[in-house]
Amino acid sequence: MEMKHLTLLLSLFSFSAYTASPLVALASSPSDGQSPSSSEDQPPQTVSKIPSNVNPKLKKICQEVNHPTECVTTASPFLGETADISPVTVLQAEIEAIDSKAKEALAKATKLAADPTTSKTITFPLNICIDGYKAILKNKQAILDAISKRDADELNMELSSNVDHISQCEDAFEEAKINSPIPELHSLLGKMIFNSINIGVDMVDFENKN
Repeated sequence: MEMKHLTLLLSLFSFSAYTASPLVALASSPSDGQSPSSSEDQPPQTVSKIPSNVNPKLKKICQEVNHPTECVTTASPFLGETADISPVTVLQAEIEAIDSKAKEALAKATKLAADPTTSKTITFPLNICIDGYKAILKNKQAILDAISKRDADELNMELSSNVDHISQCEDAFEEAKINSPIPELHSLLGKMIFNSINIGVDMVDFENKN
């Protein structure tokens, strides 16, 4: 239990640093006429933003994470119509969604890095992101294995490592003082990863077999 709480604290710390960064702010900047505010001032997304035709069990789980709408829209395609909705099955679906989105991010980042017209200033942090996306893809099986073994400590550790990978990518662009060429995609992947942390740490309880 102490390990679980420590992992949660470290993940939340990484989440606070990530959401306060310029890249994420760019991906979710306010529209014209709205005054900007820090991520800490922004309230969580409301349940009303979740589509009304969502499975009630999925809706209940997703409304408890940091990004409810993204939870529903990204996990739903990987849940069968007759799936038994629970924190574990939603987490498994979100891991599949993260894998899919990481592949998309990797493909776009790799193409940009290989383009001779891409500035070296952008190529360096892009390569760090490419390494991070590859690590996230490699980490998928370790997460699924931890779920299969019902090993909460290993699950939390593996989920948290994804936070490290996405944060290192963000840090590389921040240190270079430039924005990512794929900010929306990178931001969505980050939100999905933090949703998986919310579900895996706060909701999955192997002792109660949920």
